[in-house]
Amino acid sequence: MSMVPKETIVRILKLQAFEHESTAITEETVTMLQRYLEVFVREAVQRSVANKDLQGNQGIGNGEIQLNHEDLEKITGMLLLDI
Repeated sequence: MSMVPKETIVRILKLQAFEHESTAITEETVTMLQRYLEVFVREAVQRSVANKDLQGNQGIGNGEIQLNHEDLEKITGMLLLDI
């Protein structure tokens, strides 16, 4: 199961990217975008965890790491530059 449903991707594109309602997107393109977003999100999580480890902040203990928006904000710049 993918993290981002295809219906969500299509809706975002229609609301934010397409200027004309008649613009269409192929199923193949939506699948490709779905895979790309999954890789992007996984990379963001992995970098956030690695950054938290480097700072010596393990989160909530018992082997679990708790991430929040601040952890993502810390790695976003480099993540976007690496695209």
